[in-house]
Amino acid sequence: MRVLVAAVLAGAALPGPTTAALQPGSRATIDVAVATLWKAPAIHRPLDRPSTTNPVDPVAWSRNLATTELRVWLDSHVQTQALYGQNVVVLARRGAWAKVAVVDEPDPQDPRGYPGWVPLVQLKSGTVAGDRYVVALARTPSVDVGGRTLVVSYGTRLPLVRWTGDAALVRTPDGPGTVAGGDWSEPVQPSGASIVAQAKRFIGVHYLWGGLSAWGFDCSGLVWDVYRAHGMTIPRDADPQFRHGTPVAANALRPGDLLFYGTQRYVHHVAIYAGDGRMVEAPDSAHSVRLVPVRWRGFAGARRY
Repeated sequence: MRVLVAAVLAGAALPGPTTAALQPGSRATIDVAVATLWKAPAIHRPLDRPSTTNPVDPVAWSRNLATTELRVWLDSHVQTQALYGQNVVVLARRGAWAKVAVVDEPDPQDPRGYPGWVPLVQLKSGTVAGDRYVVALARTPSVDVGGRTLVVSYGTRLPLVRWTGDAALVRTPDGPGTVAGGDWSEPVQPSGASIVAQAKRFIGVHYLWGGLSAWGFDCSGLVWDVYRAHGMTIPRDADPQFRHGTPVAANALRPGDLLFYGTQRYVHHVAIYAGDGRMVEAPDSAHSVRLVPVRWRGFAGARRY
């Protein structure tokens, strides 16, 4: 099968120059399961090193973040994350680090995408694109590429070449690849029930500031990732999410609507309405994704996408 895939997809990837040639304005692709974007280069602690290598080790990093205090530190140091295969624009370089904008994480900080610093080793020059995509629906599925198996996160999206039996031939940052049909699918048809069902699958996953992978979510990262699995690109952060979508009255909520907390001037938290007066949320660094009664204190409004 792998020989067949290589023959079918030869030349299908869109390679670019080496990362040494990446300069402001260059296009690149995330080349690890999940890259963490930092507020400045090389500000991570020794315990954060598993998040800065290639390959990354998100399980080891989560294990290192053993206390709430260690996780809260990330609030002032991390911007966001990006999943394998996401396209970025290089904004600046400093030593072994690049400042990039993640194209499909819309945010008002930069019209090109969500900005932050990543190690150059986590980037692959060039872009990976296509007219159709498959998205990872298993929590941590795999991609077979280049003779190795890469474990990635829910929400990872890769260009589809074609289905062959129960597998899909895909384009990846590392060349032609295959994924299992049971773990990957073309985007899920959006519905309130499906959005809630997908979000509930991550109950118990620990909160991670900036997180948008199955190894850790923040409040808006969970929302962004679940909507991505449904083929929808929405703003990355809670306040921009509040500024888009269709306003919904509190007495007209439907499952899948988004609930926002803060003020009309600034929203700091988002949850997914689950129906029956309950919501799914990733609350803070001391807790995990959970299903709880809707809180009305601090409620700023609701939106439907």
